[in-house]
Amino acid sequence: MTAAVHTELSTLVTALWFEIDHGGGSAASGFFTADAELTFSRRTFRGTGEIDGVYRDRAARGPRVSRHLMSNFHVLHHEPGRVDAVSALVLYAQDGEPPVPTTVPVLVADVFDRFVLLGGAGWLIASRRIENRFLLPGDVLAVPTE
Repeated sequence: MTAAVHTELSTLVTALWFEIDHGGGSAASGFFTADAELTFSRRTFRGTGEIDGVYRDRAARGPRVSRHLMSNFHVLHHEPGRVDAVSALVLYAQDGEPPVPTTVPVLVADVFDRFVLLGGAGWLIASRRIENRFLLPGDVLAVPTE
């Protein structure tokens, strides 16, 4: 795998988190294949229609300030047209309008992504699994995890 592909995939992940933080996830499904799977802990959503529903429901909860900070992007496996990678996610989030009071991270997770290269669409996420490693007790995530 080339450094350019590594950078492209890392940039794609960063752009998706930016969309969720600044656009409420309204365009998040555009980063996924039509039949993608998105798993939060033990809850899986299949296809862009269900992924759109996750972020519609998130927005319907009301205003929320979030920052998904991604680091440690690491390729686990690659072959032509497919890459499996993991990255670390630190999430700061709180309901309300900015500025909100200073907060500690509500979540630290490993994010496992499978990317596929699709003709004119370029690289897209075929599956994403978010595994919580640290979770602030009592905090409510804005997406369903059960």
